[in-house]
Amino acid sequence: RRGCRAYPTVTLPGRAAEARAIESSLMTTRARPAAKLSREAIVNAALTFLDREGWDALTINALAAQLGTKGPSLYNHVDSLDDLRRTVRMRVIDDILQMLSTVAAGRTRDDAVMAMAGAYRSYAHHHPGRDAAFTRTPLGGDDPEFTAASHAAAVPVISVLASYGLDGQDAFYAALQFWAALHGFVLLEMTGVMDGAGIEAGVDPDAVFSDMVLRLAAGMAHRHDTAVADLH
Repeated sequence: RRGCRAYPTVTLPGRAAEARAIESSLMTTRARPAAKLSREAIVNAALTFLDREGWDALTINALAAQLGTKGPSLYNHVDSLDDLRRTVRMRVIDDILQMLSTVAAGRTRDDAVMAMAGAYRSYAHHHPGRDAAFTRTPLGGDDPEFTAASHAAAVPVISVLASYGLDGQDAFYAALQFWAALHGFVLLEMTGVMDGAGIEAGVDPDAVFSDMVLRLAAGMAHRHDTAVADLH
């Protein structure tokens, strides 16, 4: 893919072997009879399908073909395409939540922010389809479980922001700014814009990324220090 550099692979706890097996199955050039289907196996296959084909290409029939079966067989385990896509989004949110919590464990302030930013960047490049599913996720809606899961994805970031002294609305806004900056940067990389800038201007995307994250972190610290000064 354009804009995808040699980023370290992000391993999600407890799912690496299962994911490799699903991916190996989908890499075959000819569809073959699928193993016994289950809802979990279908969701895992959909995640791999997303990274290879993209969000818009995910349909019941397309996924069934990749699994070596027919669409109606999948309906024994998922209610509809909307049900499958919702479940995939919930799974992606959970995976990102686990990943951020893992890399941020025992870290604070700039160290934690850099670790989370780097992990998300790596995840997005290795799993572009899943990232697309994640970034299509609304912050609200009429699905309480889905809304709660969406908000939970911000918890590791907000927890780290607390080490800068931010809380409440300040922490929530800072978390949104953090996600917006990371997503925007990764999107520019994946569409090749950052590669073009690097060729023309000698820009190192890794250096620009690190500088951007540290500027965000410095802004968080400054905002807290200014607020404290204003109180006095």
